[in-house]
Amino acid sequence: MTSIIKLKVFSGAKDEGPLCYLLQVDTDYILLDCGWDERFDLKYFDELKPFIPKISAVLISHPDPLHLGGLPYLVSRCGLTAPVYATVPVYKMGQMFIYDMVYSHLDVEEFEHYSLDDVDMAFEKVEQVKYNQTVVLKGDSGVHFTAMPAGHMIGGSIWRICRVTGEDIIYCVDFNHKKERHLNGCSFDNFNRPHLLITGAHHISLPQMRRKDRDEQLVTKILRTVRQKGDCMIVIDTAGRVLELAHLLDQLWSNADAGLSTYNLVMMSHVASSVVQFAKSQLEWMNEKLFKYDSSSARYNPFTLKHVTLCHSHQELLSVRSPKVVLCSSQDMESGFSRELFLDWCSDSRNGVILTARPSSFTLAAKLVTLAERANDGVLRTEDRLLSLLVKKRVPLEGEELLEYKRRKAERDAEETRIRMERARRQAQANESDDSDDDDIAAPIVPRHSEKDFRSFDGIENDAHSFDIMAKWDNQQKASFFKTTKKSFPMYPYIEEKVKWDDYGEVIKPEDYTVISKIDLRKGQNKDEPVVVQKREDEEEIYNPNDHVEEMPTKCVEFRNRIEVCCRVEFIEYEGISDGESTKKLLAGLSPRQIIIVHGSRDDTRDLYAYFSDNGFPADMMKTPVAGDLIDASVESFIFQVSLSDALLAELQFKEVSEGNSLAWMDAKVTEKENLDNMLIAGTSHLMINGYEDEEDEVIEDDDDSNKEVDENIEPMEVEENGIHLNGIDENGEKEIQENGTATRKVKEAEKIRGSLILDPLPKNLIPIHQAIFVNDPKLSDFKNLLVEKGYKAEFLSGTLLINGGKCSIRRGETGFFQMEGAFTKDYYKLRKLFYDQFAVL
Repeated sequence: MTSIIKLKVFSGAKDEGPLCYLLQVDTDYILLDCGWDERFDLKYFDELKPFIPKISAVLISHPDPLHLGGLPYLVSRCGLTAPVYATVPVYKMGQMFIYDMVYSHLDVEEFEHYSLDDVDMAFEKVEQVKYNQTVVLKGDSGVHFTAMPAGHMIGGSIWRICRVTGEDIIYCVDFNHKKERHLNGCSFDNFNRPHLLITGAHHISLPQMRRKDRDEQLVTKILRTVRQKGDCMIVIDTAGRVLELAHLLDQLWSNADAGLSTYNLVMMSHVASSVVQFAKSQLEWMNEKLFKYDSSSARYNPFTLKHVTLCHSHQELLSVRSPKVVLCSSQDMESGFSRELFLDWCSDSRNGVILTARPSSFTLAAKLVTLAERANDGVLRTEDRLLSLLVKKRVPLEGEELLEYKRRKAERDAEETRIRMERARRQAQANESDDSDDDDIAAPIVPRHSEKDFRSFDGIENDAHSFDIMAKWDNQQKASFFKTTKKSFPMYPYIEEKVKWDDYGEVIKPEDYTVISKIDLRKGQNKDEPVVVQKREDEEEIYNPNDHVEEMPTKCVEFRNRIEVCCRVEFIEYEGISDGESTKKLLAGLSPRQIIIVHGSRDDTRDLYAYFSDNGFPADMMKTPVAGDLIDASVESFIFQVSLSDALLAELQFKEVSEGNSLAWMDAKVTEKENLDNMLIAGTSHLMINGYEDEEDEVIEDDDDSNKEVDENIEPMEVEENGIHLNGIDENGEKEIQENGTATRKVKEAEKIRGSLILDPLPKNLIPIHQAIFVNDPKLSDFKNLLVEKGYKAEFLSGTLLINGGKCSIRRGETGFFQMEGAFTKDYYKLRKLFYDQFAVL
């Protein structure tokens, strides 16, 4: 069976931006990655929204924001409900990436795209898979997919998407075939001539250094910086490539001959501790050479990182003695500690900055990489030292702003107190009504001053209350008019609180679990200000639920600052992707039938396309789309989806051919669905038909000699074979269409939008007469046994079945057709009907 395979590109084609592609396999829509970068462009999300209700699954290949940064936005803002599939490390490290990105922005600005709660809600939809685990897509489509190792980052995946028809689709971007210190390389041995290969050309035209030379260059640059009493910042990501560098540097610090042990090594991000803990628990996803044993035969965890200090804030970093080497996120330097440290350290010529990747061209890191390649041994040229940067900060409120903040806060607190007291009053009334069955009448509380002065822990007198236990008893004695034999005795006032339950058990009171801190009742000379008192070791701790640490109110400011870069800026490639020559040979070795090249600059895409062309790949089988393009990769051309109407389906009479298989003959005509609004909202594929006449044949054929003019509407996931593209809309609301870049014509919008095709039943008077079709291949031996059961005499003679002594005979001809001969009697027609019953007659 032929499948409809199409790819819609939303982002990440002929550029280095985030990756997001929508793959259609028949009626299933699979979203391949959903990245986001520091620009937070909502354009492609708006284009993706109409398809979100139709998405069946989301496949994530790597944990960095370029591959999954938009997932929380799609779930929280766009209503994505489809299951998300990713490997276990991609799930855990992906959370760390997004947490660090959100925290980095919240440190300097208001981040409104999604919150940390939205991140948690999005990752709750992730279904974790393992390598080589086959996952079947829900439904009866028969689509299943498998994650294969990709290298580059821990848990990185090459997705193999298969269908029951045997058509394989390989989605592989950002892979590395080489083994690294902590990761194995990818392998293409399990892929055999896929139908469609979706691959990337990221940095395929750039040269790469040997690993040994690269490591030596890194050590040399670090030593040169720290021996000058300077601090060295290595710009790296949050939870991906940082594991490779952290493991490498920890080994160098362990080697006394390297001369680095006297300096401090720091790993700095908002989630550094969690990243290291996750790395310790995911060794099975890494290189098997990491498993080492010490002298006591106990397993050594390579990510213990004994020489690495983990820092999560500037205050923690300041406590580390200089000179130091800091592994700092984020990689593009648009936000996070890397940008803030660069602003602080760039003015000192003793410091150094080492960049490890080439991010998108709009980022600060990309500009610094360009300057580093023109620099002389890390020292920037004089004309390159001045940079104009946008600086974002959070500063405390002062003056009138602070007073206004306090006034509004006091109003909010007063309103919250009023609401809380009103809620408590209603709760008390409810408790009183619940305890109405209690015979005891609560006595009024009679306050009186105690004879003994009660003092607080600091010696200051406090008024206290004591209760007369006789008052309640006296009132109880006087309350009853009739005498009673029940004796009562004076007791301390106590009202048992009634425990309330719901469907889930006892109702939880949040105030019972509030973390409270110590209070100090002493006042200074100014009674409005409390005195700070240190707690003595033998002093009992006093708590007050109303005591809390008030956060300093801040505001976000941004300004353009012109800085001079005096520190050394150098670039050493540690991206962990395959070099260009190896990538070309690996992809060409797959011998795919069709290739779609995405995720790479225009030069890299052109380079990979030229390589495939030189190696004999046909040009019509290779596509290099841009964002917004739709690629039709179906095996056959001119395939349309036609739905059966309810009226036609009700008239069909299915006849069973074999177990689980049935056939029916239908006479129908092709019409168009009129419910355009619902189709546009749901993003349904539309077929454009102009001058169309209803066909009355049961088979739809593509007749080249027909005078009918058939056009297709270029809607999402539906494209015409001849390459018609929409260029724009003119002032009169008409779309201008250019075909093959030569002719232009205008079609009114009202004529352009049409419905999808459906089959309706033909009127009874128009149904043509057709010759009966016999479907099945019965065996004469089985029919002989059936005749014997019915009481007929049947025997074989020279391959012919003789019935009732030769009055009727059945034999199979050389062409496979059955021939039945006999006299026209009642038995003949009975035998013929019995023989017809062995077929499905349509």
